[in-house]
Amino acid sequence: MFTKLSKCSFKQPIIKVWGKFYRPLRKSCSYGDMNLEYEYSGHCELPLPWNRTMLKIKSDVEKKTGFEYNFVLLNFYESGHAKIGAHKDDKHSLDQSMDIATLSFGACRDMILSKKGCKSVGQALEAGSLLLMHDQKEWTHAIPPSTLCERTSHKSYLSPSLVFFAAKLG
Repeated sequence: MFTKLSKCSFKQPIIKVWGKFYRPLRKSCSYGDMNLEYEYSGHCELPLPWNRTMLKIKSDVEKKTGFEYNFVLLNFYESGHAKIGAHKDDKHSLDQSMDIATLSFGACRDMILSKKGCKSVGQALEAGSLLLMHDQKEWTHAIPPSTLCERTSHKSYLSPSLVFFAAKLG
């Protein structure tokens, strides 16, 4: 599965953060139902049509979570320098009544979760781990730059992660 995911048509979109435009070190691509779009940091992500691999993973995630997803954003981290800054997935284009599922492959990466007034929590995202995130209006999350996680069986930094959303029609 790791090999199949590594061959997806990843791109480095130009995004806008704090008024500045740049290309993040992580790459991304998406799959989903037709007529959907997901906008973040000034970038509009239009999904590719579901393929057999993505439909199989989607089905497995839906069985585990009990939610039905119609969009997946794949993030590909090629090095320990690739990261995502702290953010909320509270966009109007997402169905806030559904949990967001993050499925990780490849090298272990840490996710930092925080909520105003609470101590931040770190969670290792090891290969094969599935993390459900609820209440996106309250919680922020980030994947900081990292050295190789000691628990990983992969001896590289390559780390694809799939983030499943329920998006509203665009």
